[in-house]
Amino acid sequence: MTGTDQNATAFGAQAANYASARPTYPAVLFDWIAGQLAHKRRVWDVATGSGQAALALTQHFDHVHASDIDADQLAVATAHPKITYHHGPAHQSGLASQSVDAITVATGLHWFEFDLFWPEVSRVAAPDALFAAWTYQLPVGDPDLNMYLLDPIMSVIDPYWSARNRQSWQGYNPSWTGMPFARVAVPAFSCALEWTPRQVLSFVKTWSAYIHAVDDGHRDRLAAIEETALATLCDTPSDLEMPLHLVAAKVVG
Repeated sequence: MTGTDQNATAFGAQAANYASARPTYPAVLFDWIAGQLAHKRRVWDVATGSGQAALALTQHFDHVHASDIDADQLAVATAHPKITYHHGPAHQSGLASQSVDAITVATGLHWFEFDLFWPEVSRVAAPDALFAAWTYQLPVGDPDLNMYLLDPIMSVIDPYWSARNRQSWQGYNPSWTGMPFARVAVPAFSCALEWTPRQVLSFVKTWSAYIHAVDDGHRDRLAAIEETALATLCDTPSDLEMPLHLVAAKVVG
């Protein structure tokens, strides 16, 4: 992940928690990406983090080039014979020109330096390559979970969301990202989850705003909210949906 905002660097210190607590993306998302392509030789997964999307992409591509600016995240990434991990910012892929059939970004585009990133995408994209980036929206489906856990926590951490975080929650608007390629129509995707309140809390604790709120003296206040919520909700799983906002385009250099 790259970008000038301090929240972009909040993940490395708890990379193992990030790898275990983040929800997996739906298989149909990767099926759709592969279905848009005539060739599936190599994909560049940018801001790969712990390699969650990269691992899914191995089901469709001959090789996955997965890059991230955070060495701590890459240290806990899943090894796979089809994946090469590369340490570097998003605009320094380490790839040859016209060498990838797709470029993917899973919940990371909002951290990039767009004036540097888009030229790199154009450079490495093979003819008719696809660019696809997606981001989480807040989980929905259980009013009690919102009332006792998510809403109270959000009230504490809201000031710590950066402008880039807020763009991510709102969905990737091309006028903000400056994406120079023509968008293609995309279907709706979401993560279907059966999570306990404790699992939701583990996910919340990976948010950069939560981390900064704790660092800024709100640890005890958040702990009190969490203790009350877990006692009230018990540890019963709920069916939740986490919508994904996807933006995709054919890359024309």
